Formats: sequence, structure tokens, C-alpha cells
Amino acid sequence: MKVYGILRAIVFTVVTFIATVLLVIETPATGGYFNLGEASIYVIASMAPPLTTAIAAGLGPALADLVLGYWYFAPATFVIKFCEGYIVSSLMKRLGKRRVESVMRILTVIVGVLLSTVILATMVGGGGGEVTGATFSWTETSILGLRIAVPSFAILLPSYAWLAISALVVVLSVAIAFVRKPYVLAMSVGGMVMVLGYFLYEFFISNPLILGRDPVGAVFEVPVNIGQFTAGILLSIPVVQFIERAAKG
Repeated sequence: MKVYGILRAIVFTVVTFIATVLLVIETPATGGYFNLGEASIYVIASMAPPLTTAIAAGLGPALADLVLGYWYFAPATFVIKFCEGYIVSSLMKRLGKRRVESVMRILTVIVGVLLSTVILATMVGGGGGEVTGATFSWTETSILGLRIAVPSFAILLPSYAWLAISALVVVLSVAIAFVRKPYVLAMSVGGMVMVLGYFLYEFFISNPLILGRDPVGAVFEVPVNIGQFTAGILLSIPVVQFIERAAKG
């Protein structure tokens, strides 16, 4: 990677870091949190090559985990989001000239069925009951030796609130299927890799070995992460479209 590529990776890493810490919504059942980092990853994937995107996608959110106190997620975050960034960027380049409407609709059905299954499992598991709250703070960190303060807004929601959010995601996923742009498919595939990666990590490692929680609690994170990458798609689409129009002049 040349000097220019390294500088781009550093700048993009700062962007993904800030996007991740800017809004934090905690999920008590898993010790994780919802954030807007996916939106920045998807926008970067539309501009940068796969390796540069992967580095920024993995390193920025992993540093955010450390700064925000979610250190037990940092190693997994780096690996999972590195893969997510690489996949999204690669697919965007390869699917740019292909018609993928039918595949997108099939993917939407798969996501909807998966989400419906998770909602049912969550309801059977008896979620809810946690205290609701919100806090605003300034998180100090060091970037390239420069101390800066980044605003962070944290929201604590009960588990049953995520059920309503998950139902909304089903509606949004159907809407996404009608956006006839290949990059939506690329983002969706990368997002599903992220969802699966965190579920496996929480089920086999963080919940039972680090946090001492029931591994089954990892199921609560699935709708949260589906909502996270769906929000990332919806937020990044207008930005990517603007970049496309600007590039065409």
C-alpha cells in the first residue's frame, strides 16, 4: 500500500471511529450496542478499494469498542468488520454493471424470514424489564497524537423495545428490495456477514467465557445488528448516489 493509500486508510479509520461513537444504543441482554458505523463503512466502500475499506472498517470500530469500554468486542469487531468492509467494497466493484433485482428480492425474503424467526425466539425467551435511560457525554481519545473529544449519546432500551424496532426493519428491508441499485445487495451481503459473525462470537466466546452470561442471549443481538446494517444502508444510499452523480459530472 502506497503512502497515499495509507493516508486514505488513516482518514477513513477516523471517519468510522467517529461514526461508531457518535450514537450508542446499548443492548442489555448481550453487553453490546447499536451504532451508525455501518453507514460510514458502506460510503467508504463506494470510494475506496477493498483492502483500504477493510482496514478502516475493522480498525475504527475496534478502537471505538476500546474507548467506549466494550473491550471484549474489540478483537472480534476488527475481524468481523474487516471482512464486512472487504466484501462490500469487492461486491460493489464486481456487481456494478449487473442486473440483480431478482437476487435482491430473494435476499429480502431471507432476511425477513430470519428476522421473524429471531423475533419469535426473543418473545419466547421473555425479553424486557430493563430500565430505560439516556446519557450524553464527551469521549476523549487520541488520534495521531492529538487529543480530541467526541460527543457520544447513549440510550438504554428494554429488550421488548427491540421487538418493535425489529418489526420495523422487516418493512424497511422490503423497501430496500425496490431500490434497483447493485450496491444495496453488496451492503446487504456484508451486513449479514456482520450479523452472523457477532452472533457466533457472542454465543461461543463473549457471553459464556468473558461476561458469564447465557450463550442463548446472543439471539437478542441479531435483530439489533440487522437493524444496524439496515440503518447503514438507508443512511448511506443518498450519500453514495450523490458521489455517483458528482463523479459523472
